[in-house]
Amino acid sequence: MQLAGVGPLLFGAVVGFTLGESQTGYWVLTALSVVGGVAGGLDHPELRAAAARGLVAGGLFGVGIIAAHQVSGNAALAAVPSPLVLLVAIAAVAGAGLGTVGSWLRARGW
Repeated sequence: MQLAGVGPLLFGAVVGFTLGESQTGYWVLTALSVVGGVAGGLDHPELRAAAARGLVAGGLFGVGIIAAHQVSGNAALAAVPSPLVLLVAIAAVAGAGLGTVGSWLRARGW
């Protein structure tokens, strides 16, 4: 549970600080988070459990982005939703989908 919660939150914070520093860096790190979302789903033989884990992890990832970006005080250099809090919901739904993909891959022998 710690990795499923703390990892996405901390990585989201790194992404959030990067949001105000580099548009390219923000998108590269966000793309890397996709790997983490799918990898988290690989731990679960059942799709529902993988989706639930991804939903929570994605939400924490989004919270990390927003919190770190607000602390930095920098303007966002990449396109983000307005209001920024929508990023939590978007990341949570994306996390659920990515976790489901990981579980689906696991069922096929990955």
